[in-house]
Amino acid sequence: MRGAKGRKAMKAKLVSLKLAPWDLGPLTPAQIAGKRIEEAAEVDPKTGKKSNPNRVIRTRRETWVGRYHRQGKLSVEQANIAAELFEAASGMPARDPLAAIVRVDMSGDQDPQVAQVDRRRKFFRMWELVPTFARPVIQHVVLDDQSLRGMPGRVDSRSEARQLDRLQRGLDALSEAWR
Repeated sequence: MRGAKGRKAMKAKLVSLKLAPWDLGPLTPAQIAGKRIEEAAEVDPKTGKKSNPNRVIRTRRETWVGRYHRQGKLSVEQANIAAELFEAASGMPARDPLAAIVRVDMSGDQDPQVAQVDRRRKFFRMWELVPTFARPVIQHVVLDDQSLRGMPGRVDSRSEARQLDRLQRGLDALSEAWR
């Protein structure tokens, strides 16, 4: 008797989950933090229409700068200079990935450390042009990829708006000085 009740109880606890329409990989909080779910639509070259007959979706990691740009809070120039500053700080030259691996000097010797030093030098030159009032917010949003809502001392939407204004003015000043 006892065994029959135990089996019934186990059967009652088993729940079948509906399969996801597309496999997105692990859905833990750490894996989905900063990701955006979007449809993977194909564009018909003849008609220009987007179609997604298999309902394929994908995830793409989005930085806070990219999110603010998409929301219209940052202009194209502000987003571009923020991306350039981030690349210089990270040492990831997006335009020429091979230059980060190998640098050949006049003698033909290769020194990857030279490229790394050049990128850091660019970052420090750019960082000197960032106004001091904007450095904390640019450090927080651009370099650390954190939300304006996570800024220390943020208590309400007015302080968030002030920090956004500092971010915008700081990126504008950097863009003007760098070009």
